[in-house]
Amino acid sequence: MVTKIYADKCTVNCHKVLAGLDLLEYPYEFVSVDYFKSEQKDPANTRFNPFATVPFAVLDSGDVLTESNAILMYAADQQKNDQVYPKDPVKRAQINSWLLWETSAWFPSNYIYLVEYIVKPLLGAEPDPAVIAAEAPRWHRLAKILDDQLAKNKFIAGEHVTLADIAVGSGIHLHEHQKLPLGEYKNLQRWITQDMEQEKSWTSTQRDVDKALAPGKFGRVKASVNYTKELEQPPEIYFYDHENASKVHEPGDSPNEVEITDGWPIVDTFTLDKDGFEVKGFKAKFNNWDDEGQIANHLYPEVVDFLKRTTGAKRVLVFDHTIRTKANVNKSLTDEKATSQRAPVMLVHCDYTSESAPKRVRQLLPNEADDLLSRRVTFVNVWKPIKHIVEEKPLAMLAVESSPPEDFMKLYLRYRDRDGENYVLKHSDKHKWYYFPRITPDEVILLKTYDSEQDGRARFVAHTAFDHAETENPRTRESLEIRTICFF
Repeated sequence: MVTKIYADKCTVNCHKVLAGLDLLEYPYEFVSVDYFKSEQKDPANTRFNPFATVPFAVLDSGDVLTESNAILMYAADQQKNDQVYPKDPVKRAQINSWLLWETSAWFPSNYIYLVEYIVKPLLGAEPDPAVIAAEAPRWHRLAKILDDQLAKNKFIAGEHVTLADIAVGSGIHLHEHQKLPLGEYKNLQRWITQDMEQEKSWTSTQRDVDKALAPGKFGRVKASVNYTKELEQPPEIYFYDHENASKVHEPGDSPNEVEITDGWPIVDTFTLDKDGFEVKGFKAKFNNWDDEGQIANHLYPEVVDFLKRTTGAKRVLVFDHTIRTKANVNKSLTDEKATSQRAPVMLVHCDYTSESAPKRVRQLLPNEADDLLSRRVTFVNVWKPIKHIVEEKPLAMLAVESSPPEDFMKLYLRYRDRDGENYVLKHSDKHKWYYFPRITPDEVILLKTYDSEQDGRARFVAHTAFDHAETENPRTRESLEIRTICFF
């Protein structure tokens, strides 16, 4: 019997427990309890927890834990995680002090802001300024205590995340919507926005909070994306200095505002064959992103094994990769050095065409191409954040069912030693766009850029980076895209 966690994912203490259990990699079975429907008061739940609160845990022994911090302390001991919850008596007592402070002082103060600015509006009521004014002096006093502690360390109890960070952070997990004046406390602001909100366990569990309590935060955004005009002269790009380079029809000359939908609420419905893209968990062992040679030597084999499991391909060839960051934005397309370092592509495009993909197989595997191309072949890009979550210039995918073949146009790519082809797209009001805000380094977006099968499945998915106007002070995006061919 596995531990059962009864919780509503959106509440402060439930988010605390779920984020902490994910951090600890503690196995559990989730049982949904709708807090706003008062299901925690149902007899089916009060027979375990007479306090009628969530979360609570029913252990494999049959014992019940009804306090969120107690659940985390138990799980940390079970996992023997000495970093998250040290066994040293002094260090443990220090963390316990912060857990008690969070429960007795910090949580109650932040909860007032949450009720006034989030819960009341959700229920159709107005915040009461008098309530906030009365609470403000206590909140500032507590925030100063925490800010002073965080001036000493990266995290509350040192240089690593502990249960103290998970517990104390949970009360401000909607700090923007709670209208908390974090700007007055630079160490506190740095800790929650740059450290805690970059933790995978925090980010993945935070999505349910945003969905339930802050639906406008990531639901839909409007952004300008760069389509290409349909002209008599086809679009071209030269990747080296050539006399014709100044005479071409450059792609991306038709910017249009579109609406882009947060795909996380329905992330499990997207598949490569139906939609041309999907999101998968991928926790790479390799993370030395500054060593180009090591990426090929150590990450490529991980990607091969991952795609074989994910797609069912018999063989996977990784043939290229690019690290994209704004730091390369001024790098010229004709710069033929360090071509694996580029800026995010702000162009609606697909990386291959019906003709260029088979041609690429013949270029890479000339002796095997005839045999390989006699069976199904797909090109799959593995798009992965590196170093931290993506806040700036996220990737958007165009729904396949909304982008018929007549919207695609060939873009001719002129290299010194070969020519290539991409697809670019003309604008259509029927296009539907999706993105995955704050995607983490332990997740990847798989993009199908070519499929030889013509049986109705997705063959080409158009995509582009875009500027997310609603993200304040975003960290510079750093991402890696790995180009692969899957043979079936």
